[in-house]
Amino acid sequence: MTDEITPIDPANLRVSNVERERAGVLLQDALDQGMITIDEFGERSAIAASAKVRGELTAILADLPAAVQNGTVALTTPGAGAEAERPLELNAGMGNVNQVGEWIVPSRINARCSMGNVKIDFSEAICRHRDVWLHAECGWGNIKVLVPHGWTVVVESVSVGSGRLTNKVNSPGRPNLPVLHVEGSVSAGDIKIRYAD
Repeated sequence: MTDEITPIDPANLRVSNVERERAGVLLQDALDQGMITIDEFGERSAIAASAKVRGELTAILADLPAAVQNGTVALTTPGAGAEAERPLELNAGMGNVNQVGEWIVPSRINARCSMGNVKIDFSEAICRHRDVWLHAECGWGNIKVLVPHGWTVVVESVSVGSGRLTNKVNSPGRPNLPVLHVEGSVSAGDIKIRYAD
C-alpha cells in the first residue's frame, strides 16, 4: 500500500509580505495609468493588504496587463523584493503647500517649511501601509497634520527650539488602521497634529 501525495493547489499557497507589497505596487501602477478607478484601487488594496493565500491576490490582479506574465499572475519581481517606493516631498519656503483630498499615501513623507505652511490631511487619503513615517522640519512656519479617528500617532523623536509641537491625537487607535510615526525638528514654528473632525 503506497501513500498518495495530494497535490497542493497553487491558489492555496500562503503569500509573503513581499508578494503583498508587489500587489500594491501593481495596483498603484494600474491606478496611475487609468486602468482602475480610485474606488477600485481602495477595494483591491484592502484585499491585498490582508491576503493570506495567492488566490486572493490573483483575483485582484488577473485583469491587469502588468501583472500577467506568460498567462499567469506574477506576484514577485525576479531578482528583487518589493519595488522601492519614493517618499512624498512637501517643501514650503515662504508659501503654502497643501496635501489634501484624495491622494495615495506612501510609506515615507518628508515635510519642510522655513517661513511657509504645510498642511497634510489624511482624512480622504488612501493608505495601504500599516506604518507611515513623517519626517517634519519646521523653521518659522507651521506644519499641520490631520488624521482620521482610529489612526494612531506616535511621536518618535522631535527636537523643539522656541517653537511648539502639539499632538492632540490621544485616543487609542484601531489595530487595523495605520500608525503615523513622526520625527524631525521645530525651530520657532509649530507642528500641530490633530483629528480631521
